[in-house]
Amino acid sequence: AIYENAGDKKICKFNRQQPLCGLPMTWLGSLLGRHEAAVLRCLEGLPNVPLWAGDLFVAGVRVPGALARNYIPGHPLGHHEWVEDDFFPALEGLLSEMRRRNVAYVDMHKRENIIVADDGRPFLVGLQTSVILPQRWPGNPLPMHALLRLLQRAHAYHLLKHYARCRPDLAGFNSQELAARRPWWIRVHRFVAKPLRTARRRLLVVLRIPSGGG
Repeated sequence: AIYENAGDKKICKFNRQQPLCGLPMTWLGSLLGRHEAAVLRCLEGLPNVPLWAGDLFVAGVRVPGALARNYIPGHPLGHHEWVEDDFFPALEGLLSEMRRRNVAYVDMHKRENIIVADDGRPFLVGLQTSVILPQRWPGNPLPMHALLRLLQRAHAYHLLKHYARCRPDLAGFNSQELAARRPWWIRVHRFVAKPLRTARRRLLVVLRIPSGGG
């Protein structure tokens, strides 16, 4: 939700608190909120990431699992939206700095997580699934290093996909040519995840949560 006070707007996200099939899930909401806050703090100072706005309090009590960040006036990137020449180079620079800080942005395939600000600049939101490599052992064994690099190569591929769709004149290739170079692990993920996502959407429509048109 968007909250406003004296013209200052914040996005407040309330992660899951309700139980699932009778099982308590407050712990999951708290974990997701703390993780996304940690990612925002790790990326603090980068121009294309919203600022973390601190803990969220209601009636003087901190809300576990809640996250507050600065609101970015703009809209999600369109499927074939024509953006400024420096839009995707700026995102490439952001991903490069994220790699330097040992962060992998997992949701680059979702266009709704790429915000086109009113001034034309790009911003990345939806950082709750990002992966951070801890500085010290035992949180950073060699398998975690390998996983991080794999995820970083994946988010670089998905950025090129958006690049080819929105600015093929600058990318130098189109989305069909890029698909032929799709990494094998992304092919495997699409083979498994796409049918599951379709089944989930159909179930939600049957339950009358969204309409058939989304």
